[in-house]
Amino acid sequence: MSMINGFKDLLGVLRGNVLVMAISWFLYGLSGALVQPFFSLYAKSLGAGDFEIALVKSTGMVALGLFTILGGVLTDRVGRVRIILAGTLSVSLVQFAYAFAQSWNQLAIIWVIDEAVHFYQPALTAIVMDSLPSRKELKGFIALNVFPSIPWLFMPVVGGKLYDVYGVQGIRYGFILSGTLSLIVLFLRARSLRETINLRNNRGDFNIINDIAELFRYRTVKYVVLIYLFTGFISPLASSVWNTYGSIYSVRILEVTNTEWGFINTVGTASSIAASIILASLLSENYLTVILLAGSLSTISYLLYATPLLISTNPLLPLVIGTIFGAIGGALVGPLISAILTKILPMEIRGRATGVQRFLENMGAALANYIGGLLYVGLGPLKSILASCILSMIAFMYIYLLFTLALKEYIYS
Repeated sequence: MSMINGFKDLLGVLRGNVLVMAISWFLYGLSGALVQPFFSLYAKSLGAGDFEIALVKSTGMVALGLFTILGGVLTDRVGRVRIILAGTLSVSLVQFAYAFAQSWNQLAIIWVIDEAVHFYQPALTAIVMDSLPSRKELKGFIALNVFPSIPWLFMPVVGGKLYDVYGVQGIRYGFILSGTLSLIVLFLRARSLRETINLRNNRGDFNIINDIAELFRYRTVKYVVLIYLFTGFISPLASSVWNTYGSIYSVRILEVTNTEWGFINTVGTASSIAASIILASLLSENYLTVILLAGSLSTISYLLYATPLLISTNPLLPLVIGTIFGAIGGALVGPLISAILTKILPMEIRGRATGVQRFLENMGAALANYIGGLLYVGLGPLKSILASCILSMIAFMYIYLLFTLALKEYIYS
């Protein structure tokens, strides 16, 4: 397929609910890129210590995990659109609340509430799964990854300027703008989203335990649970050392400058966006080929990160190339998982299944980050990054084998 035909095919995916979600995620990207890089600074300016920030973020992850279970059940019970609108309104109000926090304690409460009101995440995933054209799921999810990433190329600079010029008040202005953007998203979604699930069959008594237990009556769930093990623990474990200590390793150990580290991150974002656009246009729905590509790039990226300590070389070049490889691999993995889940999850259980997935991902990420910390401290920078390389290889061998079995049974049979 030529690049031009690929782009035309890609544009054909971006319509209806999928287009609405793409635009709204772009607007949320503007919002998040404006304030998220400065949240810890805002917290410290209100009196928070380093440990308190970590503690409350962990508490927020637990709250998000628990509430997405409820959100997933409600997504299948009362419909995707109602849950999305309720969650979007709640998130909008919370953004304004951030701007008026007067103490660290107030900010901590708002943070945990913010995580909890993201209970509607399963509804977002479910409505996209329901709305993507058949045999174009992978293209659709890769393309959707682009929209929230674009603002990260420039909006942190705007947020930084607000902070430099107005101090703490500048961050407050950023949250007010974030809330305003969220209200625009609410209006867009209320006007344009269309329900995708038939609710006439959901008239039984509400029981969250029974609704979750019902998932295990479906034959596909055996593969779904194993995929969730990958997304919730195996993959985060492979990336935990670099995600947590990459900046410290690069700046303190390899002695790149802060400006160079910022450049590396910008290159990573730009590479992810460019790769997503190009690959979404060119790739077919050959999941096994894509997972081999993603796994190879991700594994090689960790080896490149370790290279400056293995051989005498300028650290900037392997860090940049490693970041590009890692960004391209990362741009493929998430959409790949979402596409295969769309293939094997029946529409009527997608909300609940995604709620379980989000819960396991939050709990698993917390555990994986803890283990990653033990690896970095216990093995040291070089050996822990090489361990990440090995873990990445094992992770992608696992998901390749799993996809082979699942596709053979449900897609290619």
